[in-house]
Amino acid sequence: MASDNTAPPLIQISQVSRHYQAGETVVRALDNVTLTIRRGEFVAVMGQSGSGKSTLMNILGCLDKPTAGTYRVNGHSVSDMTPDQLAALRLKTFGFVFQRYQLLAPLTARENVALPATYAHTAREQRLQRADQLLDKLGLAERAGHKPGELSGGQQQRVSIARAMINGAEVILADEPTGALDSQSGQQVLALLKQLNQEGVTVILITHDAEVARHADRQIEIRDGRIQSDSALASVTDIPADISAGQAAPPAYASVGLVESVTTALKALRFNWFRTALTLLGIIIGVGAVVAMMAIGEGGKQQVLSRIESMGTNLLLLRPGGGNTRSSGDMATLTVEDGEAVSQLPGVSYVAPERNSRATIRFGNRDYNGRIQGTTPDYVHVRDWGMARGVFFTQQDMDSMAPVIVIGQTVAEELFTNGEEPIGQYVFLKSAVYQVIGVLEAKGATSGGSDMDEMMLIPLSTGRVRVFGRDHLSTITIKVESTEQLDEVQAAVEQLMLLRHGREDFMVRNTASLIEAVGETQDTMTWLLGSVAAISLFVGGIGVMNIMLVSVSERRREIGLRMATGAKPGDILRQFNIEALVVCCFGGAIGLLLGAAVAWLLSQFNIAVAFSVMPPVLAFGSAVLVGVVFGHAPARQASRLNPIDALAED
Repeated sequence: MASDNTAPPLIQISQVSRHYQAGETVVRALDNVTLTIRRGEFVAVMGQSGSGKSTLMNILGCLDKPTAGTYRVNGHSVSDMTPDQLAALRLKTFGFVFQRYQLLAPLTARENVALPATYAHTAREQRLQRADQLLDKLGLAERAGHKPGELSGGQQQRVSIARAMINGAEVILADEPTGALDSQSGQQVLALLKQLNQEGVTVILITHDAEVARHADRQIEIRDGRIQSDSALASVTDIPADISAGQAAPPAYASVGLVESVTTALKALRFNWFRTALTLLGIIIGVGAVVAMMAIGEGGKQQVLSRIESMGTNLLLLRPGGGNTRSSGDMATLTVEDGEAVSQLPGVSYVAPERNSRATIRFGNRDYNGRIQGTTPDYVHVRDWGMARGVFFTQQDMDSMAPVIVIGQTVAEELFTNGEEPIGQYVFLKSAVYQVIGVLEAKGATSGGSDMDEMMLIPLSTGRVRVFGRDHLSTITIKVESTEQLDEVQAAVEQLMLLRHGREDFMVRNTASLIEAVGETQDTMTWLLGSVAAISLFVGGIGVMNIMLVSVSERRREIGLRMATGAKPGDILRQFNIEALVVCCFGGAIGLLLGAAVAWLLSQFNIAVAFSVMPPVLAFGSAVLVGVVFGHAPARQASRLNPIDALAED
C-alpha cells in the first residue's frame, strides 16, 4: 500500500545534540544527530553502553530536552510546547517499556497497567476493564490481581508493555526490554513488540544486542553520540492512510480529580505505613496537647469563676480601711447603722452586715476550728445560699439574741461522724451552748482556696454579746438588684459613707470587676498553656516536612515513572500536597480523640477540665494548615524532579 508522503513524519530530529557538564568536562551524549522515523516502522537503535542510545530515547520520548537542534513530533516542534503539553504528548503518543520494568510495588498488575489512563481521565471502571483486556491479550489474565513482587521478570515486562498500550500510544519506546530476561522470556517480549508493530504501532527498540536488533525492520547504530549507520530497510509504503495522517499537537489535560488524588495518596501512605505512623505521631501529640491543655485551662478558669460567682455576681463588699487609713484590718469604722443606711439606697436588694473570727466548735468529744460569723437573716439572700437541712435563723432570733447556729457542710461532717442528725443538737462554742438549727448547702472553696463550708453562722446580735464583744463590723455585703446597676450603686454607697463618716475610712469592692479580672487572668493562662502545646504542633509540622522530604527521596523512581506515563508537574505537586494534608487530617482527628481522652482521664483525678468547641476547631484547623504549609515544600521539590534523573535512581 502506498504511503502519504505529504504527511509529516511521525518523528523528525535535526542536528540534535545533548551535552552534560561533569565537573569541568563536557560530555557529548548526542552530537549533531539527524533522524526521521515514519509511522508504522519497527526501528532498532543499537549501541554499547555510553553510546548515547538511551539519551536518544529520552529525547524522543520527551523525557529530556536537547541542548541544540530541533525535534518535531507529527510536524510540531517539541521546544514550543508547554510542560503540560509535553505531559499530554507522553500520555497519548508515547508508551515506555523499561529494562527494569518500573512497576509500582503497592499496585497490582491491573492497577499498574491502568496507571497512565488515570492521567487521561478515563473512568476507573473503564480503565480497569481495558487493563484486564490487555493483560488477557498478553496471557496474564490470571495474574491481574498480583503485585509486581509476585510476578516473574517476563511477566513484569509484559505488564510494562500492557501499560504502554493502555492509552493507545502511537509509539512504543522499549529500552533494553530483554536485558533483564532469560532467553525464552526475551523472545516472548520481542514477539509481542513485533505483533504491536504489525497492528500499526511504531516501535523503537533500544538495545546493545545485534541479535535482538535483527527482529526490527530497520537498524540504526549509534556510537559516541553519533549515528554510524542506518539500514533504512523499513518500508512504509504499505501503511494505511489513516495511520500516516498528520495529527495536531496534543492539548494539555486537566489535573487529576480530587477523589483520585486522595485515593492515590491513601495507597501510598498505606504502603509506607511505618513512615506514615511516624508522621502522624507528631501531629497527634501536637493536636492532643492543644486540646488537653486548653481543656485544663478552661476547666481551671470555670472552677475559679464558679467559686467567685458562688459569692454572687452582683455584690458590693463594703469593708473598713481606705485612702485615709493605714490598714484594712480589725478597724472600728463600720457599724450596723451604716448597713441600715445603705439598705435604703435605690437599687439595693439586700444588705448583710457581717462580723467574723475563728473559733473552735465542739460536739461531744469532737471539735473543729472553723470560721464563725455573725450576720442577719438576709445573709442567705445576699449570698444565694440555700439550706441542705433545717432552717436559717430569723429576725425574731436576732431580736431575742437566741443561741442558735447554722453550720456548713464541712463542720457537719467533722462533728457528726456516726450518722447523727445535726439538727436539734447542742454544740459548745466560746464558752456557750448553741443549738444547731440548720446545715448550709455545700459551696466548696473560695477563689483564694479557703473552704466556704467551714462557716458557722449565728445571729449578729448574739455574736456581738457572746463572741465578739465589740459592735463594729468586718464587712457589709450589699446585693444590687442587677449587675447593670453595680457602678451606679457603688458610687452612691461611696458618697453615702463619705457623708456619714466625713472621711474615706472604707473600701468598696465590686465582685463583677473581680470576676472580669480573674477571667482575663485565667484566659491569659489558658492561652499560655495552649501556646506551649501549639509548639509541639509546630514541631509536628516540621516532622511532616522532614518525613515528606524523605518520602520524595525514596520515591524518586515512582515520580519519574508517573511523569513518563503522562503525569503533569501539577499532578505530582497535588499528589504530595494531598498526602501531607491527609496525614495531618488523620493525625488531627486522632489527636482530638487523644486530647479528649487525656482530659477525661485527668478529670477522674479531680482535676478541673472543661471542653469547648473553639480549641478543638483551632487545633484541627492548625493541623490542616500545617499539612498545607509544611507539605508544600516537599511536594514542590517532587514536582520539579527531572524524570530522567528520577528513573535512573536505584
